[in-house]
Amino acid sequence: MNCQTIEESNSSAREALITIVVRRLIGGIGSRMPRLDMDVTPDRIKRDLGFLDGREPRYEEDGSR
Repeated sequence: MNCQTIEESNSSAREALITIVVRRLIGGIGSRMPRLDMDVTPDRIKRDLGFLDGREPRYEEDGSR
C-alpha cells in the first residue's frame, strides 16, 4: 500500500462523514417523521393495521411488565 492509496481512503472517509452530517442537518430542518392521524385515517386502513379488531382496548393495570 502506498501513500497515495492511504491518502485517498482518508479523504473518502472524510467526504462520507461530511455528507452524513449535511444530510442529517438538512433532514432535521424540514421534514419530521410522518405521523399517523387516526381521525382522518379510513376504517379499512385502521382494520389492516389492527386498530379495529372488534374488541375493547386492553389495559394492563397490574404494572408487572
